[in-house]
Amino acid sequence: MSGLHLGCCVSSHGFGHAARTSAILQALAELAQVRCTVVSLVPHWFFQSSLPCPFTYYPWQSDIGLVQKSALREDLPATVRELSLFYPLRQELVARVAAVFAHCDLVLCDIAPLGIAAARQAGVPSVLLENFTWDWLYEGFLERCAELSPFVSCLRDLNRQADYHIQTLPVCAPGPCDLLAGPIARRIRSSRAEVRQMLGIAADQPLVLVSLGGLGMAGVNLCLPEDGSGTLYLVAGKQEEGRAQKNVRFLPPESGLDHPELVAACDAVIGKAGYSTLAEVYRAQVPFGYIQRQGFRESGPLVSFIRQEMAGLEITERELADGSLAAKISSLLALVPPSPRLPDGAGQCAAFLAALPTRRQRKG
Repeated sequence: MSGLHLGCCVSSHGFGHAARTSAILQALAELAQVRCTVVSLVPHWFFQSSLPCPFTYYPWQSDIGLVQKSALREDLPATVRELSLFYPLRQELVARVAAVFAHCDLVLCDIAPLGIAAARQAGVPSVLLENFTWDWLYEGFLERCAELSPFVSCLRDLNRQADYHIQTLPVCAPGPCDLLAGPIARRIRSSRAEVRQMLGIAADQPLVLVSLGGLGMAGVNLCLPEDGSGTLYLVAGKQEEGRAQKNVRFLPPESGLDHPELVAACDAVIGKAGYSTLAEVYRAQVPFGYIQRQGFRESGPLVSFIRQEMAGLEITERELADGSLAAKISSLLALVPPSPRLPDGAGQCAAFLAALPTRRQRKG
């Protein structure tokens, strides 16, 4: 295969889906010459730093996902209001996205069904990529918010229109699919020693990454232990505010360092049980202090995976805020992660995409 023009409709909810799509494109670039057309509200700089190929970027809303009160809490009434403005998909929106995908060979949709509808209109095959879909996630909130019900049906119908379906471990609702892939994480392009040197951190200093995903530490109180252990905490996605602790360093989102490289340069990671961080920690073989989101349907399958396949220790939001983590940090740093036994999901997806017929036969 000599070249592939891939359309990418990526969920605009946080950075996790963009990270997963970028990981596949990194692996695909090892097999073929690739260029892509990206539709997402995830910032341009994220794709610029992650993608290994030329790309055209359209900063258009691709989906709604969940409106968040904080990095760990969702706002369901606000989510319903936003969904009502976006679905059913407006024909002019579908046509606009179809126009930019019209010359693509395939369209990869990371849980953003707008891409499936647009690809169908453009006559281009679509691939749904997911470890959960929004209809499945909203279904878990119906007891608390019955107003989500129409969107469950709408999104389920849109997802069924995909030509191909990839599920990626840890998958939340296993079902018929064309490929079941292992965890997907971006390539680590700089070594542990190189990253520590860039940060000015000694090779032997205990280093813990604190990362809560695309919203950073928004709405989350943070009080890390100052216990004389020499442990340095690196907080991703946050600017320094007020008086900083001496053993805490903040890294803004545009730090110039890729998240998987930060993960691999640390001795442990503290973060919410979300797909992208989990996959990066799994691949880097680092202990994971995971925060489980209560009442959030995806958390259950992800936490089960951590307990079965990784070295993990649960940490609560309260412990993150009250400075009582010293003993748990010590236990976390002492864990020895097992070697990954699951295949590289990014490589599996890349091989699958490279082997697909690149155009649907147009009638007439």
